[in-house]
Amino acid sequence: MTPRKKRILLVDDEEKLIQSIARRLTVLGFEPYTATSGMAAINLVMQQPVDLAIVDLQMPDMDGLVTITKLKEIHPSLKTVLLTGHGNEKVRQATESLNTIYFEKDEMGDFWSFIKKLNTDGNVVVIRPSGSAGGAENASGGPVPNTIEIHAPGRYPAGGHDPSSEVGKMMPSGDFARLRIVGETAAMQDLRKTIDRLAPLDCTIMLSGEDGTGKELAARVIHARSGRQRQRFLAIDCGDLGNAQFVRQLLGNENGDLCDALLSRRGIFGGDPVGSLFFDRVEALPRPMQTQLLKAIDTIERARAAAGQTGALDVRILVATESKLARLVESGRFDADLYDRLIFFNLAIPPLQARKDDIPPLCSYLLKKYSEDLNKPIDQIAPEVMDILSDYDFPGNVRELAHIIERAVIMAGGKTIEREHLPARFLETTAEADPPSNEDFVTLAQLEKRYIVDVLKACGGNKSKTAEILGISRAALWRKLKQLKDEQTGQ
Repeated sequence: MTPRKKRILLVDDEEKLIQSIARRLTVLGFEPYTATSGMAAINLVMQQPVDLAIVDLQMPDMDGLVTITKLKEIHPSLKTVLLTGHGNEKVRQATESLNTIYFEKDEMGDFWSFIKKLNTDGNVVVIRPSGSAGGAENASGGPVPNTIEIHAPGRYPAGGHDPSSEVGKMMPSGDFARLRIVGETAAMQDLRKTIDRLAPLDCTIMLSGEDGTGKELAARVIHARSGRQRQRFLAIDCGDLGNAQFVRQLLGNENGDLCDALLSRRGIFGGDPVGSLFFDRVEALPRPMQTQLLKAIDTIERARAAAGQTGALDVRILVATESKLARLVESGRFDADLYDRLIFFNLAIPPLQARKDDIPPLCSYLLKKYSEDLNKPIDQIAPEVMDILSDYDFPGNVRELAHIIERAVIMAGGKTIEREHLPARFLETTAEADPPSNEDFVTLAQLEKRYIVDVLKACGGNKSKTAEILGISRAALWRKLKQLKDEQTGQ
């Protein structure tokens, strides 16, 4: 029997926005319903039960918080999400009291990550450990199992995942074409060349760079271009390894050993073999797990040396860091021996601010991608928008740019991304000043006369010294002073 699709109610007075979100939800395998007011949402829920309600804060007649309150009066267990473009601390506190998840419209990338985590029926499983932000239940009301992300190489450039990918299967050639590092600056060309050289090897690789630069994407590209592409790519966020329940799922038991779990295929390593094991934010790896990772790397290298290129433990280790690990080694917070093993092949990914020439090709790539994903015929970005993006510093790097373009595609109604489709931070600029009038400035002749008078005063009326400073003859100074006197007397 085919399981029922999860029903998601979208409530927003911007009909264009919720229709775009509804189309995306349909692609992701959900059954969306829409309402353009709080009262319409209440009437719909009374007739049709839903698994999740996504509600906009700013709506006429009944705002999002009141709407959510009344929806929960009808169905107390209903899971709800609040979307807002004007967040503040009071709104956040209100959503917490209503057990509601909160997203700002300017950061739709986080919202889509949450939506993709709702569907746990496919081959891709991306669930946060219990106790983490965002709630620990899925849209149907049941508890979400604690586990770790497992998937084949994804097709989404900003770390998203395609629910149709099969774990442990080789990606179709079309997906390989989409899994690419975009950029034509010298730094990105060098990065691609280095990846091409290292991908076929089995060496451990460290990817370093700011948050959002694309370190996980680079790891996926390495996996996809290696001989391990038919095996699983398993990504672990080291920040979660302080959670005992998460570690238990990872290793099979709370006091398990990483190397033993890999060898015995225990815990998350059971099933199809893991080809690449990616540790994201390795700087957050707890010290005991640092020792275990070092042991695993030693065991892998010994197995390869003894068996040619294969052995009992045959997995490639990839890590990513946002920090200067050398400083953590100096402070004693990171194992020096492990650091020496990881740093040997260090691929530094530059921030987007340092490669702004890559912004136009990235925009073109992301526009094409999201237009296809959302089935919207948008084929260009207005020159004004491109200028704004090219001048922006992008603290969130490529991930932030991807969120901006995805949001713009959702908001756009025509075939062009315009400035009005950008997040509010790009629209909150000071109004253009009125054109200056002639009264705001003086002519060059007036400025010259003022300067002559100022120098003459500074010289105590000494005309010879004044002429010397001005670089003119005494006779020329006399003529200018006479002209100035005539103008003042009206002659």
